[in-house]
Amino acid sequence: MKYTTLIILTLALGMFLWSFSAGIVNISLPNISQFLDISTNTVSLIVIVHLVVLISFLLIFGRVGDIIGYKKVFLMGISLFTIGAYFCGISLDIKELIIFRIVQGVGSAMLLSVVPAIISYQLSSDISGKVFGIISLSTTLGLSAGYGIGGLVNEYIGWNWIFLVTVPLGLTIALLAFKILPESKNNIQNVKFDFIGGFLIFAMLLTLILPFNIGIDLNWDLLPHILTLSVSIIFGIILFIWESRYKNPLFDFSILKNKDITLSLISGFLATLVLTGSIFLLPFYFELIMGYSSDFSGLIILIPSLVVIFTGPLSGYISDRVGSRLPTIIAGFLLVIAVILLTFLNGTIGLLFIFIALGIRALSEGMFTPANNKLVMSHSTPERLGSVSSLLNTARYLGLVMGIVVFNSIFNYTISIETAKILGAPLNGAYQLSAPTEILLHGFHNAFIAGLFISILILIFSILARENKNFEKGIIK
Repeated sequence: MKYTTLIILTLALGMFLWSFSAGIVNISLPNISQFLDISTNTVSLIVIVHLVVLISFLLIFGRVGDIIGYKKVFLMGISLFTIGAYFCGISLDIKELIIFRIVQGVGSAMLLSVVPAIISYQLSSDISGKVFGIISLSTTLGLSAGYGIGGLVNEYIGWNWIFLVTVPLGLTIALLAFKILPESKNNIQNVKFDFIGGFLIFAMLLTLILPFNIGIDLNWDLLPHILTLSVSIIFGIILFIWESRYKNPLFDFSILKNKDITLSLISGFLATLVLTGSIFLLPFYFELIMGYSSDFSGLIILIPSLVVIFTGPLSGYISDRVGSRLPTIIAGFLLVIAVILLTFLNGTIGLLFIFIALGIRALSEGMFTPANNKLVMSHSTPERLGSVSSLLNTARYLGLVMGIVVFNSIFNYTISIETAKILGAPLNGAYQLSAPTEILLHGFHNAFIAGLFISILILIFSILARENKNFEKGIIK
């Protein structure tokens, strides 16, 4: 029992480290933008490139773990993530920082791809559900702690240390994994990796994101945006054709023929998009509009987000008793309310209003994710559990990327166009620091209005999706 507890502790710490890093980096973006004199578009690449690499390699490293062993992949992942964190911390400019965030992205893909497999392979099935709950809780706690501690680190030590403070924990987890995690014995041989599929995913995402991020900073006109977006669509078509014909594809697109799975996957993608995009912009709002310090901004985000700790188990309880559809509908409705409140943010709004809006947002997040996951998996046949799970994770992480891209692009496009009209010249550097308050508020307002329309779609799709009731009886048809 003690040995099992140590295995769970090691895996939980690994997930805590990853989500802690995500939270601490996100709350630090305004400080990094100011220190390096870069726009919000450019500073968002610190998060985006990490997630693009993660999505592109996530499924491939899962297959690598099947062959060489999950422990080896976990160890390499946590080691690479920690090494990348150290070099991010000593980076001198944005180029170096992005390069080592890519290194961290590869490490993240290794780490996240094998944690579920280790749980399923090494631990008995009668406790695996409980362990997944512990892993989910550690992820939530890590993200919340990242926001709280990140603000303090930025305020009193400096932005470089948001990466360096994770190094000791990373080394500790690597040592624990080396000593505690058992080797997995797999006899899978002669497996052909779908590297082409991985490359196509990476190329599609990169060319999709370029028009939104780099294009604005380079003052692109309409034609380059259309060209890069067209290239992304072409890569997407090629990916679909390739995966449809490949023997062991990364994605089994035939699964999407099931209407309820498709609706739920789209809902999950869009929900993550809105949740991530809104929380990405809030540190900029707190510091640029409200004038709050980074440590106080971190606490404002941290306190309401702790609601997720309680609503996650509640969502699971409701899903087990009455089905997953009801909590997803409730979550969709709450998200609409939360985003409506966020559209009213201005320079004189009170803290109570902000806490209410963020609290409702956190309720929605905690309620939606467990129920949506169960709803999607209820439609999977036993032989397709891995494929459906892969699509579910990909939709989630893609939502993380696109949430930042969409919300930041709308905000940045608004303030860059309107500020340039006032100054009569193209903008460079951290121009959001000198933009008038009215223009900044207009940028935030436009982004949240877009989030509101997307939230309404989430609610509609959640109402339309149906759970497979036979799943409750252990009979998946």
